Amino acid sequence: MARRPPRGLSPKLDAPPLAVRPLLPGFVSAFGLAYTPPMPRHRKPPVTTDHPGRISNFVRDKAALEGTGPRRVREILESRGLAPRRRFGQNFLIREELAERIVDHARIREDDIVVEIGPGTGALTPHLAQRARHLIAIEKDFGLAQYLNEEFADFPRVTIREGDFLETDLVAIAAEHGVAKLLVVGNIPYNITTPVIERIFEQRAVVRVAVLLVQKEYAERLAAAPGTPEYGSLTLFARYHALLEPLMNVRASAFWPRPDVDSMLVRFFLRDEPPVVVPSEELLFRIIRGSFHMRRKQLMNTLEESLGIGKDKVERLARHAGIVPTRRGETLTLDEFARLARSAADYLTE
Repeated sequence: MARRPPRGLSPKLDAPPLAVRPLLPGFVSAFGLAYTPPMPRHRKPPVTTDHPGRISNFVRDKAALEGTGPRRVREILESRGLAPRRRFGQNFLIREELAERIVDHARIREDDIVVEIGPGTGALTPHLAQRARHLIAIEKDFGLAQYLNEEFADFPRVTIREGDFLETDLVAIAAEHGVAKLLVVGNIPYNITTPVIERIFEQRAVVRVAVLLVQKEYAERLAAAPGTPEYGSLTLFARYHALLEPLMNVRASAFWPRPDVDSMLVRFFLRDEPPVVVPSEELLFRIIRGSFHMRRKQLMNTLEESLGIGKDKVERLARHAGIVPTRRGETLTLDEFARLARSAADYLTE
């Protein structure tokens, strides 16, 4: 029996007689809506009603529309005997207008090769596909990967791969498509955010930008300033590898199942070279981790333990780096930690 095209999708149709071509002709999203490009926004007069106390048609229609997202996601899952999997940290984006805004923030170029992490039911996928030269969406859930493969089977610019992003070779993908750099986009499961970021940083030579939706508190840690409670080794690890730009907050109500916390969209500009020069990255982050493992202790104590040297040598090392040894590590900048690492390299070889 011939396979039914996904909800009227027909990639060979000519463009409609409108000024703007639809996003993906005939494609109906996980929100149950046909995708079309965003229209120019015009200021509208306040909605009034001739019947005080009654809900206006505008409010009714908007409420009905907002309820479509979760219903549609449930329909997709239930039709395939699937359910949100806690082990995979699945919280599906259900707001169409937010999907469009997220992709707008990605600033995709026409020649970009885009890698999407965990497309789920495809909230971002068609928007990404419409703007990129090619989209590779990597989905770990076998059932959802099958669903997406069927939905996008007739679109040569979209490749759905069943697999784990943490095992994905971005260097090979860049080489396969003949590009030097990739753009990475994804709604990241909270429980694997750090491994995902580490994987991107490991392969930063082939990643131009990463736009990721992460837990809001996690994003605040990434962007924290020295001396604040959120500042830590994660902050410095991210700062060493990338420039971070917070983009927008996303409320928990935008997802189903609803998580306990809000999210934040952040953009990472991957660095070609680190912002500081150190003799060894391993030594730098050993000093940093030691300082925040005992964040209330002075450098005199944290360096003694993390470097395995006596207090007299620690004091000479710190002063040689221009750092007062009675300071706490949580007050130091990345540049100051780099000075300690360079000084430590000299003293450890004595």
